[in-house]
Amino acid sequence: MHILVNDFAIRSFRETADKDYIAARMAYRARLIQPFRWMALHCLEKYVKCILLLNRVDAKNLGHSVLPGIERMKQYGKFELDLSAATVTFIKNLEDDGAEDRYYLVSYNVEPFDIARFDHAVWEVRRYCQPLDYDDVDLNGNTVNLLTHGLDRVHRAKEMREKGTCITGGTLEKIIEEKGHPAREALIWNNLFFGPSRRKAVKMRPDWEAGNAPFFLHPEIIDEVIKYVNIPKDIAEGARQFAKQKAAEKAKAERGAKKAKKPVAEQSGKTG
Repeated sequence: MHILVNDFAIRSFRETADKDYIAARMAYRARLIQPFRWMALHCLEKYVKCILLLNRVDAKNLGHSVLPGIERMKQYGKFELDLSAATVTFIKNLEDDGAEDRYYLVSYNVEPFDIARFDHAVWEVRRYCQPLDYDDVDLNGNTVNLLTHGLDRVHRAKEMREKGTCITGGTLEKIIEEKGHPAREALIWNNLFFGPSRRKAVKMRPDWEAGNAPFFLHPEIIDEVIKYVNIPKDIAEGARQFAKQKAAEKAKAERGAKKAKKPVAEQSGKTG
């Protein structure tokens, strides 16, 4: 049963996350930023849920979030994920900017070189998506737990900045090995963390993109829209509050404009 549950975690979460990773890179390269952010969040979410399940930590009710799952592993697991501040910041930006939104309900923003930040995040998180906490029998017949050994192995590889994540036989590894695989080029394109290249740097355009959601531009439409489609309650309430704020600002500006014109009108009346 233990082995079968681990197999489920790897096939249902890590392998599907590997495919989301490549698809996200393809979207970024094609300048399809919203699908890139959506798939990037899903990819990292699945990796974290894989880690939780492999270590028998409750992975339920996390939605599409990533950081709460990392925190849950820290609180209830036997080890903590060693993640850089840059990776945590990248994930936080995805979550805070509503990357889970599929319908352009909130505005979005992508920084230059976010593809490299995404590659780095996958490189740091994915290394834990393998069974690390298990027992083995040594030459003397003693049962030995190999968690410490496994963690030392993956942390040492990270410190040496080795390409890949110390996983053998994974979807990414198989695609990299198969030179004729149709997804291989998308995976290794400008990738400093996965692939056969020994490059220490890549050249890419510092593209930046942002977009204002319809509810940001016209929040007053919210109550009409919800007559026909389901909108999350927090999004709807936020739009209503923003509509009130914009209406108050508009009224204030109009009063200011009238007040500024009044002395001119009075002076014109005296001279007449």
